[in-house]
Amino acid sequence: MHIKKVNIPNARLTEGRSYPFHILKVISLAPDEEWFVMQDPNGYKILVPKDFYHQYGFTPGQTITCRVDKINCNGRMFLEPSHPHYTEGNIYDFELVNKGRRKNIINQDERFFIVRDLLGNEWKVRTYDEALWENPPDQVPCKLKRIKKGKLFLVIAGEEVRHPNLETGQIYPFTITDETVNPDDGQSYYILEDSTGNRHLLRKKYYMHYGFRKGQQIECRVDKFASEGYFLLEPLHPCYETGNTYRFPVERVEELIFTDGFNQKVVVLADCFGEEVKVFADDQVAAYYQNRDTAEARVQRIRKSRLEVELVII
Repeated sequence: MHIKKVNIPNARLTEGRSYPFHILKVISLAPDEEWFVMQDPNGYKILVPKDFYHQYGFTPGQTITCRVDKINCNGRMFLEPSHPHYTEGNIYDFELVNKGRRKNIINQDERFFIVRDLLGNEWKVRTYDEALWENPPDQVPCKLKRIKKGKLFLVIAGEEVRHPNLETGQIYPFTITDETVNPDDGQSYYILEDSTGNRHLLRKKYYMHYGFRKGQQIECRVDKFASEGYFLLEPLHPCYETGNTYRFPVERVEELIFTDGFNQKVVVLADCFGEEVKVFADDQVAAYYQNRDTAEARVQRIRKSRLEVELVII
């Protein structure tokens, strides 16, 4: 089997770590689409969309700190520049602009505040405290859970959302009652109902190949509670269970070649739906699988229907 060489247009950095990046210039790749050309600590370049961060005040010649937010299975790197005023995990007072209430897309009563940050951006933050909503302060204390693409994900400080019938890490039955489009993000969702009649959202695009239909009962693991105010649910995979070992077809072996000269071998497997499952491997392991049609692998995690596995060499 021939090893497929794949050139990666950035250096190999560590996901989750922060590094200094130098802003070389701003370029336009299309009308109304500008990008910062960033230079990493090793001297290699990467593009970052300017539109998400135009209020940060970045200028060419400046050195800024960026977190490597994600490195996908193809080696592409995504950066999140540090906010000029806020740090994830801290509590800040935000100016109260307005408040409102509505029925959300799963027919729950929802109370929220509109708050303004130091850059003049307005964000919606949900509250579960009726007394606070009735008589809010002029400055609302919020915990900054996450910053992604310049967007602040906020929760009211001191409010911890709990569900009396669901526990993180456990598996429960749910019934698919409907489908809907969330006006907040434009994405399609399945609406799931648990055994007590409470409703939950499940992003449809990750599970279309599962063949879900309205009225079907499925089992989901409660992954965690998201900043947006919903549980993240992971339906049980039709073919695999976490912790078990399975035999997978070997599609190919790749060699990722980064711009700093770093090389990474990848064994590419196929799951029961034909979706690719990529596993980083050293040279010796990659050579072992180069001329093999199948591989034994243990499923470590399933998230958004995608498998994370480790190879088992007997």
